[in-house]
Amino acid sequence: MPAQTPYTSGSYQLINLSYIEQLSNGDKAFEKEIVQIFVEQIPQDLAQLKEHFAAGDFNKVKQSAHYMLPSISILGLETKLKVELEALEALESAYKVLRRHIETIDTVCNKARAEAIELLHSYA
Repeated sequence: MPAQTPYTSGSYQLINLSYIEQLSNGDKAFEKEIVQIFVEQIPQDLAQLKEHFAAGDFNKVKQSAHYMLPSISILGLETKLKVELEALEALESAYKVLRRHIETIDTVCNKARAEAIELLHSYA
């Protein structure tokens, strides 16, 4: 069995590289670029989501949740956040439940970002 490199699909708790590896067809520079975009973009996306929620602008909460899907999906997080993102897009839950969903999204995305940063260092 071949040794697993630091950036293989099964090396992380949250991020799943299967999709990005399929897209890249082995092009590590492309993978690194996509991961770098996630690392840079996700804090901004989370800040907007929380800002809109705090302001009570639920149409923008819905838009923000939808906007985050591609970033989340490319690193395989959609299965971990499917319930939360769908609830925000539908806005069919109580305020407290929606707030918990946002907290979960924030926690998972920040942990995934830490893993992505670790992954970036492995591309050296």
